[in-house]
Amino acid sequence: MKKISIIVLVLLTQACAFKDAQLKIAHTEDAKLDGPISELSTLSFSSPLLEDNREDKVRIGWKKNGYGMNTADITTEQPVENIVSEAIVEGLKANGHTVAAENSDISITGSVERFWFETDVNFWTVEFLGEVTAHLSFVNKSTNQVIYDSKYTGSHSVKKGGGGEKTWRTVMSTAVNKLIEDMVFDEELAEALDSQ
Repeated sequence: MKKISIIVLVLLTQACAFKDAQLKIAHTEDAKLDGPISELSTLSFSSPLLEDNREDKVRIGWKKNGYGMNTADITTEQPVENIVSEAIVEGLKANGHTVAAENSDISITGSVERFWFETDVNFWTVEFLGEVTAHLSFVNKSTNQVIYDSKYTGSHSVKKGGGGEKTWRTVMSTAVNKLIEDMVFDEELAEALDSQ
Protein backbone atom coordinates (compact mmCIF):
# COMPACT_ATOMS: atom_id res chain seq x y z
CA MET A 1 0.00 0.00 0.00
CA LYS A 2 2.88 2.34 0.82
CA LYS A 3 4.47 1.72 -2.61
CA ILE A 4 1.17 2.43 -4.34
CA SER A 5 0.80 5.72 -2.42
CA ILE A 6 4.30 6.79 -3.47
CA ILE A 7 3.62 5.93 -7.11
CA VAL A 8 0.34 7.90 -7.06
CA LEU A 9 2.11 10.90 -5.47
CA VAL A 10 4.87 10.83 -8.11
CA LEU A 11 2.31 10.61 -10.93
CA LEU A 12 0.31 13.52 -9.52
CA THR A 13 3.45 15.62 -9.15
CA GLN A 14 4.51 14.89 -12.72
CA ALA A 15 1.01 15.64 -14.00
CA CYS A 16 1.10 19.03 -12.24
CA ALA A 17 4.40 19.76 -13.97
CA PHE A 18 2.58 19.69 -17.34
CA LYS A 19 -0.31 21.95 -16.32
CA ASP A 20 0.03 25.71 -16.86
CA ALA A 21 -0.04 27.88 -13.71
CA GLN A 22 -1.69 31.31 -13.63
CA LEU A 23 -0.61 33.39 -10.64
CA LYS A 24 -2.40 36.32 -8.99
CA ILE A 25 0.49 38.70 -8.34
CA ALA A 26 0.15 42.13 -6.73
CA HIS A 27 1.87 44.62 -4.46
CA THR A 28 1.34 43.60 -0.83
CA GLU A 29 0.92 45.82 2.21
CA ASP A 30 4.10 44.69 3.98
CA ALA A 31 6.34 46.75 1.65
CA LYS A 32 8.35 49.63 3.16
CA LEU A 33 7.01 52.45 1.03
CA ASP A 34 7.70 55.55 3.15
CA GLY A 35 10.66 57.10 1.30
CA PRO A 36 12.18 60.54 0.60
CA ILE A 37 9.32 61.50 -1.74
CA SER A 38 7.03 61.53 1.32
CA GLU A 39 8.78 64.73 2.45
CA LEU A 40 7.68 66.66 -0.64
CA SER A 41 4.60 68.83 -0.96
CA THR A 42 1.68 66.82 -2.30
CA LEU A 43 1.89 66.20 -6.05
CA SER A 44 -0.76 64.86 -8.36
CA PHE A 45 0.25 62.07 -10.76
CA SER A 46 -1.56 60.54 -13.70
CA SER A 47 -2.00 56.78 -13.63
CA PRO A 48 1.17 55.26 -15.11
CA LEU A 49 1.03 54.26 -18.76
CA LEU A 50 3.36 51.31 -19.15
CA GLU A 51 4.13 48.96 -22.04
CA ASP A 52 5.21 45.35 -21.88
CA ASN A 53 8.71 45.45 -23.36
CA ARG A 54 9.78 41.92 -22.39
CA GLU A 55 11.20 39.53 -24.99
CA ASP A 56 8.83 36.79 -23.80
CA LYS A 57 5.40 38.38 -23.39
CA VAL A 58 3.60 35.05 -23.05
CA ARG A 59 4.87 33.83 -19.70
CA ILE A 60 6.75 34.89 -16.57
CA GLY A 61 8.50 31.57 -16.06
CA TRP A 62 8.48 27.85 -16.70
CA LYS A 63 7.42 24.82 -14.77
CA LYS A 64 10.16 22.22 -14.94
CA ASN A 65 10.24 18.48 -14.48
CA GLY A 66 12.81 16.53 -12.45
CA TYR A 67 15.27 16.71 -15.35
CA GLY A 68 15.13 20.50 -15.56
CA MET A 69 13.13 20.51 -18.80
CA ASN A 70 10.48 23.20 -19.42
CA THR A 71 7.08 21.51 -19.24
CA ALA A 72 4.42 24.21 -18.75
CA ASP A 73 3.93 27.98 -18.68
CA ILE A 74 3.77 30.17 -15.59
CA THR A 75 1.64 33.23 -16.37
CA THR A 76 -0.15 36.03 -14.50
CA GLU A 77 -3.86 36.73 -14.14
CA GLN A 78 -3.31 40.39 -15.05
CA PRO A 79 -0.98 41.83 -17.69
CA VAL A 80 2.39 42.53 -16.07
CA GLU A 81 2.24 46.23 -16.99
CA ASN A 82 -1.01 46.53 -15.01
CA ILE A 83 0.54 44.81 -11.99
CA VAL A 84 3.49 47.21 -11.95
CA SER A 85 1.32 50.25 -12.68
CA GLU A 86 -1.03 49.48 -9.77
CA ALA A 87 1.96 48.99 -7.47
CA ILE A 88 3.40 52.38 -8.50
CA VAL A 89 0.05 54.02 -7.69
CA GLU A 90 0.05 52.44 -4.23
CA GLY A 91 3.63 53.57 -3.68
CA LEU A 92 2.83 57.18 -4.56
CA LYS A 93 -0.30 57.24 -2.39
CA ALA A 94 1.62 55.72 0.55
CA ASN A 95 3.99 58.70 0.31
CA GLY A 96 1.21 61.30 0.52
CA HIS A 97 0.67 62.01 -3.18
CA THR A 98 -2.46 61.67 -5.27
CA VAL A 99 -3.18 59.83 -8.49
CA ALA A 100 -5.90 61.37 -10.66
CA ALA A 101 -7.20 60.82 -14.17
CA GLU A 102 -7.32 64.57 -14.88
CA ASN A 103 -5.63 67.79 -13.78
CA SER A 104 -2.45 66.05 -12.63
CA ASP A 105 0.98 67.65 -12.35
CA ILE A 106 3.10 64.75 -13.52
CA SER A 107 2.58 61.82 -15.86
CA ILE A 108 4.51 58.56 -15.70
CA THR A 109 5.30 56.58 -18.83
CA GLY A 110 7.60 53.66 -19.37
CA SER A 111 7.87 49.94 -19.79
CA VAL A 112 8.21 46.66 -17.95
CA GLU A 113 11.54 45.22 -19.07
CA ARG A 114 11.62 42.07 -16.98
CA PHE A 115 9.09 40.09 -14.97
CA TRP A 116 10.49 36.62 -14.45
CA PHE A 117 10.32 33.71 -12.02
CA GLU A 118 13.05 31.06 -11.83
CA THR A 119 13.91 28.01 -9.76
CA ASP A 120 17.39 26.73 -8.93
CA VAL A 121 17.26 23.15 -7.72
CA ASN A 122 20.04 22.16 -5.32
CA PHE A 123 20.67 18.82 -3.62
CA TRP A 124 18.55 19.48 -0.51
CA THR A 125 16.74 22.71 -1.31
CA VAL A 126 15.13 24.70 -4.10
CA GLU A 127 15.88 28.41 -4.50
CA PHE A 128 12.94 30.40 -5.84
CA LEU A 129 13.92 33.67 -7.52
CA GLY A 130 11.82 36.53 -8.86
CA GLU A 131 12.93 39.69 -10.65
CA VAL A 132 10.96 42.70 -11.90
CA THR A 133 12.46 45.65 -13.80
CA ALA A 134 10.71 48.75 -15.11
CA HIS A 135 11.96 51.82 -16.95
CA LEU A 136 10.05 54.94 -15.87
CA SER A 137 9.93 58.51 -17.15
CA PHE A 138 8.39 61.29 -15.07
CA VAL A 139 7.02 64.10 -17.24
CA ASN A 140 5.95 67.61 -16.23
CA LYS A 141 2.52 67.87 -17.87
CA SER A 142 2.53 71.66 -18.15
CA THR A 143 5.85 71.76 -20.09
CA ASN A 144 5.76 68.22 -21.51
CA GLN A 145 9.40 67.86 -20.44
CA VAL A 146 10.90 64.72 -18.92
CA ILE A 147 12.06 65.73 -15.47
CA TYR A 148 13.47 62.35 -14.45
CA ASP A 149 14.16 59.02 -16.12
CA SER A 150 15.37 55.84 -14.42
CA LYS A 151 15.30 52.06 -14.36
CA TYR A 152 14.02 50.38 -11.19
CA THR A 153 14.50 46.77 -10.16
CA GLY A 154 13.04 44.53 -7.51
CA SER A 155 14.21 41.02 -6.77
CA HIS A 156 13.49 38.42 -4.14
CA SER A 157 14.64 34.89 -3.47
CA VAL A 158 13.94 32.21 -0.90
CA LYS A 159 15.40 28.76 -0.29
CA LYS A 160 13.05 26.01 0.83
CA GLY A 161 12.74 22.26 0.75
CA GLY A 162 10.08 22.77 -1.91
CA GLY A 163 7.16 24.94 -2.83
CA GLY A 164 4.23 25.36 -5.15
CA GLU A 165 2.13 28.18 -6.51
CA LYS A 166 1.74 29.94 -3.16
CA THR A 167 5.53 30.23 -2.86
CA TRP A 168 5.86 31.40 -6.46
CA ARG A 169 3.16 34.05 -5.95
CA THR A 170 4.82 35.31 -2.75
CA VAL A 171 8.25 35.52 -4.40
CA MET A 172 6.96 37.52 -7.37
CA SER A 173 4.72 39.80 -5.28
CA THR A 174 7.70 40.57 -3.01
CA ALA A 175 9.83 41.35 -6.08
CA VAL A 176 7.14 43.86 -7.14
CA ASN A 177 7.29 45.37 -3.63
CA LYS A 178 11.07 45.71 -3.91
CA LEU A 179 10.75 47.53 -7.24
CA ILE A 180 8.41 50.08 -5.65
CA GLU A 181 10.76 50.44 -2.68
CA ASP A 182 13.56 51.14 -5.18
CA MET A 183 11.44 53.94 -6.68
CA VAL A 184 10.23 55.64 -3.48
CA PHE A 185 13.72 55.56 -1.93
CA ASP A 186 15.32 57.17 -5.00
CA GLU A 187 16.70 60.45 -3.63
CA GLU A 188 17.45 61.78 -7.12
CA LEU A 189 13.80 61.26 -8.05
CA ALA A 190 12.79 63.15 -4.91
CA GLU A 191 15.09 66.06 -5.87
CA ALA A 192 13.73 66.15 -9.42
CA LEU A 193 10.14 66.18 -8.20
CA ASP A 194 10.93 68.82 -5.59
CA SER A 195 12.20 71.17 -8.31
CA GLN A 196 8.79 71.21 -10.04
